[in-house]
Amino acid sequence: MRNASPLPPSCAAWANDFDEWRAQARRLLHAGVPPASVTWHDGNDGHDDLFSSLELPPTLPGSTPAAIRIGRDQLTLLGNAARYRADGHDQPRWPLLYRVLWRWARGDAAAMHPADRDGRVLHQRWHAVKREAHHMHAFLRFHRRDEARGERYVAWFEPAHDVLDLAAEHFADRMGGSRWIIATPHGGVGWDGSALDYRAPCPAAWTEEARTAAERANADEEHDLWRTYFVSTFNPARLNHRVMTQHMPQRFWRHLSEGDLIPELEARARHGGQRLAQESSVGRRKGKALPDARTTLSQPSPDDEG
Repeated sequence: MRNASPLPPSCAAWANDFDEWRAQARRLLHAGVPPASVTWHDGNDGHDDLFSSLELPPTLPGSTPAAIRIGRDQLTLLGNAARYRADGHDQPRWPLLYRVLWRWARGDAAAMHPADRDGRVLHQRWHAVKREAHHMHAFLRFHRRDEARGERYVAWFEPAHDVLDLAAEHFADRMGGSRWIIATPHGGVGWDGSALDYRAPCPAAWTEEARTAAERANADEEHDLWRTYFVSTFNPARLNHRVMTQHMPQRFWRHLSEGDLIPELEARARHGGQRLAQESSVGRRKGKALPDARTTLSQPSPDDEG
């Protein structure tokens, strides 16, 4: 009977972001540690693992560390998938990425293909990240602050994934020289008109200012104008709750200026308002009286006299 090859000892690895994971993964690969022998921790999670060591095991007998070659596109895919924050039902991001990288380093090019079991998850997560970045572009609301140095804008947002840098570049291009800050539960970014300033964790002062502004959004004059516009353009006859929440998930409503209006407008639409092509309150407003077209056409112009 042949002697069974010894199992590699287990070890623990920590990573706050993709760069830290990449450094840890490189060391693990050179040490020949398979994915099943690594316990990954996200961030500074300090839970003890009775069966894992904090030290990397020595290189396994018969394994020779080799250069790890990975293409730019593959590395970009791993980095983008790492932005995905898994919930309780998803597999954590660092073990998934390491398993894919382990397979790739051993010549399994299908590991990152959309048809592969692991590759499909990578592409699904990158798609979810792109969608969350789009949500941040669409549903983030800035609130103006007047200061001695001029106007400054603040915003609070709770992204499901790590898309703060993607959104920051978007708003830096859109808002030009206007100064602003964006605060999130995991980090913040400021723009002084020329450079982006990322902070992790988000400064407490930024968080307090942005959250306070978001809670008082309906008191702003600009946001009151937006609420009026939203009601005026709401069409009860075209209400489709499923489609609306698909494009504007309800988790964003509480930080939108018009968020508290949506349930009320929906309720009125369901109770008879769908017969109309506009919200009923709009039809009750006093408008400007226009002259009768027939009367205007019947009056002779000055050129016709004489």
